[in-house]
This record gives sequence, structure tokens and C-alpha cells, in this order.
Amino acid sequence: MNPEHEKKAHINRYEPLRLLRRNKVPCVVWFEDTLRYYGVPTVLFDLYILVPNIEVAANLLIKEGWVLDTQGPAMIGNAEVDLPQSRLVSVCGQKKTVLLPASDWKFAFPWELQQRASYFPSFPEFLDALVESWLDCPFEDPFLLLHLACQIGYLYAHAGALQERAFAKSLKRQHRQFHYDVLAGMVTGTAQFRAHERAVRDAFLQGQYELQECSAYCDNAQLFPVASDAHS
Repeated sequence: MNPEHEKKAHINRYEPLRLLRRNKVPCVVWFEDTLRYYGVPTVLFDLYILVPNIEVAANLLIKEGWVLDTQGPAMIGNAEVDLPQSRLVSVCGQKKTVLLPASDWKFAFPWELQQRASYFPSFPEFLDALVESWLDCPFEDPFLLLHLACQIGYLYAHAGALQERAFAKSLKRQHRQFHYDVLAGMVTGTAQFRAHERAVRDAFLQGQYELQECSAYCDNAQLFPVASDAHS
């Protein structure tokens, strides 16, 4: 795709956000589009948008020609979910837009959002919300947990800013130990890591834990990669 066509495709893809913002509906892009915006070389699938109220946002898009897609189950990636969403098909019928309630995905719209030119959340806002969504996933669906864990993992693998310990200062205080532990080399995305980080986070919020360089000893085989035995 040449640069001019790519620019037009970008504009068309984000047309729902332009319409929502024009009607004073706060909205931000979520999931794969935001991953790509922050440096992850991911393929784009459905366009996920967080809004305060999916019914209000859906009605606005329907007035502009979008059509509700009522076929099939509600999905996030490959996970079938029992969480509110509104799926709409664009005017040309080639693109699906999925509206999600921001509160379900741990995102609170900042007061200055309407003044932002970008349709994307800030990097700390995005990571904070992904981490909290993963730690507090309302049901133990392995596909949804994997989807969220992969998104967090992709960010740490590709976003240079996350290789800096100082980035933690941009995160919510209860998520800073998570950042330190990832940089310390813990194996992320596992059930053991999730349970550990949730316990550490909860203890911190209760005033029973102080931030450290790493929250576990490196010989903890459940949290750190086990070195292979070169002589075996």
C-alpha cells in the first residue's frame, strides 16, 4: 500500500471515532490498534473502541449508516465473552467496529480527553488498564486471559520505553511493582505470575507491602525461568 492509500485507510478506519468526538462522546481506540500505535508490529482486526455508554455511542453510529451486527457471540480476540459490547458494521460493510464500556476495561476518561487530538490513550493509561484488566479479569476464561497477557507481553517486547525502570513513575502506584518484576526477568503471562502479582498489588493497596527492585527471589522456579542443565 502506498503512503497516500495508507493515509486514506487510516482515516476511514477511525471514522467512527471522529463521529463520536464530533457528538461529544468520549472515546479511545483499544487493543490491536493501540498496540500498533505504540510500536507493536501487529495485524489489525476489528476496531475496538472504549466509550462511557455503548448504547448511546451505537445509536449515534447507526444514525450515520452503521448497522448492528447481531450474528455470532460476543468476542474479544478468540475469546467468547459474557461482557457487554456492541458490534457494528461500517457503511461499506467491510469493517467491524466493536464498542466496549470503558469501565469494564478499567479505563477512566480523563477530563482533558476532548482536547486531545489523538484517538489513542496515553501509553501509561493503556498499560495500567491492560494490567488491571488481566489481574482482575471477572471470569477465568483462558482465552481472554491469554489475549490480555499477550497484549501486555507484546508491549514489553517491542516498546522501548518499557525497558526503562523509570517508566514505573508514569504508572499507577499499585502497578509499579508489576513493571519492576517484568524487568527483573519474571516469566510473565502465567497463572503463577498473575496470582503473585495480584497478591502483591492487593498487599500494597492495603499498606502491607513496600515497592522493591523485585518482589520475589530469583530462585523461585514458579516465577523465573529455570536454567537448563548444560550437562544433562
